[in-house]
Amino acid sequence: MWSRILLGIFIAGSWWTGCGQQSAEELFAAGEAAAVDPATADQAVAHFTAFIERFGQSPKAPEALRKLAGLAQQQGKMQEAISYYERVLAEYPASEHGDEAQFMIAFIYEEHIRDLAQARRAYQRVIENYPDSELAASARHLLPNVGRTPQEWVQFQDEAAAP
Repeated sequence: MWSRILLGIFIAGSWWTGCGQQSAEELFAAGEAAAVDPATADQAVAHFTAFIERFGQSPKAPEALRKLAGLAQQQGKMQEAISYYERVLAEYPASEHGDEAQFMIAFIYEEHIRDLAQARRAYQRVIENYPDSELAASARHLLPNVGRTPQEWVQFQDEAAAP
């Protein structure tokens, strides 16, 4: 039994050391490859986490955080996903992924956590911080409808379109 445990520790240590010797491109690519299959999602998380730790100044770092957020969402870890998106906003404020990160925070609060007040605030931040973004246009449309059922949406849209 102990030999199996030690072998497992050795293999895990060797794998982790192998991550440490990969270039930024190799580590990111390994994360993307592992993220394709839900069975290897934990490996993808390890690769992207190692990428962020070693190459946090890389232009791909915000994208790695975004991918970690997506993996967390797939695993039903919504608060963890929000934390990754918040890191994109805090650590990479000029990132091209900022509008998406802020929008996804709003979406997760609305659809998964059901905290409608937080969802409204998050959608409003998309509008305020990224006014020219396509996602700001979506946020403008969604904001007055936060918490409404699909049936209420249809009725609201029909009433708004009526002359």
